[in-house]
Amino acid sequence: MERLRELESEIYKCIHCKACRFAYSGEPDKEGIGLHVGTLGNEVLYEGIVQSCPAGIEYGWEAYWNAGKMWIARAVLEGELDLKTQGQEVADVIFPCITCGLCSSQCENQIPTVEVIEALRAAVVEAGVPLLDKHAWMKNASVTKNNPYGGPKDQRTKWAKDAGFGDIINKKTKIGYYVGCTASYRQMNIAIATVNLMKKLGYAVSIIDEEVCCGSPFFRTGLIDEATRGMKRNLELFKDYEIIMFSCAGCYRTFTIDYPKWTKKPNDFKTIHAMELVSELIRQEKLVLKSHTELDGKIVTYHDPCHTGRHYGEWFKERIIAESTNLMLDMRKVSKVQDEWFEVPRRIIKAAPSVTFNEMYRIKMDSFCCGAGGGVRAQYPDFSIRTAHLRLDEADAVHADIMLTECPFCWRNLDDANTKYEHGMQVMTILEMINKYDLIEKFEKIPIEEALRENHAELHMKDKPRKKK
Repeated sequence: MERLRELESEIYKCIHCKACRFAYSGEPDKEGIGLHVGTLGNEVLYEGIVQSCPAGIEYGWEAYWNAGKMWIARAVLEGELDLKTQGQEVADVIFPCITCGLCSSQCENQIPTVEVIEALRAAVVEAGVPLLDKHAWMKNASVTKNNPYGGPKDQRTKWAKDAGFGDIINKKTKIGYYVGCTASYRQMNIAIATVNLMKKLGYAVSIIDEEVCCGSPFFRTGLIDEATRGMKRNLELFKDYEIIMFSCAGCYRTFTIDYPKWTKKPNDFKTIHAMELVSELIRQEKLVLKSHTELDGKIVTYHDPCHTGRHYGEWFKERIIAESTNLMLDMRKVSKVQDEWFEVPRRIIKAAPSVTFNEMYRIKMDSFCCGAGGGVRAQYPDFSIRTAHLRLDEADAVHADIMLTECPFCWRNLDDANTKYEHGMQVMTILEMINKYDLIEKFEKIPIEEALRENHAELHMKDKPRKKK
């Protein structure tokens, strides 16, 4: 309950206006692409304000929308709901939340809704409410095998050996590549594409065979003890690297945002997503992409992972507000930071000459979730896949042949929904597309530090002009 009490003043900011139910809650006249009928007959009017809380859409009842959850948190703090006796009923409505954070981005009162929901879940666990069965299984797998998939410890780097990358395991380099559990045990194609691309571009990276789960699944589901156990181990394992690189959105968010929050001190290393380096190479015109016959004429769209998209946008905003002396002016600063950040993946796509880039209606801070996060994919798989299906309907509405993203967990959920609901698309990450179709025409290496957030999006937080190259 301690963390929930710390957030009490934030929780009481909720006035139950229900803007959190929507994307573009303040833009009722926003132009869009109009009515689209999905593969199962779902009708969505992609213009103006659009319902966008996955749990609210799925279940319909007030408690599942964010405003309902904020008032549940208030009732717990006031003692109107006793978690010892009513904790199971509370758990039933707070755990289907995917913690995508769209509610927070719509909130004019700037409530950190994801933090509140995570704290409420932790309070439920602390009260002794039995863990949901899949969450209990994930915790046991992490405790015994250091990953929530139950994969053997000694096979965490098997993908690298099989792909001919055995030489980078435990190698002393400046850049450590934190692969993450999903890319190590499930979407190995993403890990292989990332390493292969770094090798092509001339950047030496290494992986650690004792890497453990970043803790993201457990921070999100209230299992704080297990989350912090993994955090402490990873901080020890990676302390000698100057820069940690990621290809997983959730791992990147956890190392960058959660670790300093829980340790109450800065990390000893810098963090970067691999796409940031590729994007900066393109921005500096050091990397030129070429066409490919299999991509000629293809329409691609991009799904913003919540963890590298909106969660970072909210993180930037929270830091600016905390230091603000003139909130009206500083909210313009927030927009500059967020615009710069969301351009990172888009810059890469726009540089690919073969494809046409059509944006979906709900994008960036208003992006609709893929349905995989917050422990939902494990515990509520049908709901999770249906949410991904709704996202693919939105991609269908812009006639996309290829759904791009930059997260192995989003990749998995979108690809599964693509198969189950017969959308007929190709799902891949941006870096995977570059690697698969050998799109690099020429490149020139730059210091990786030039691609760090502090030299791009975060410059706008300090009101410093970008350095000319």
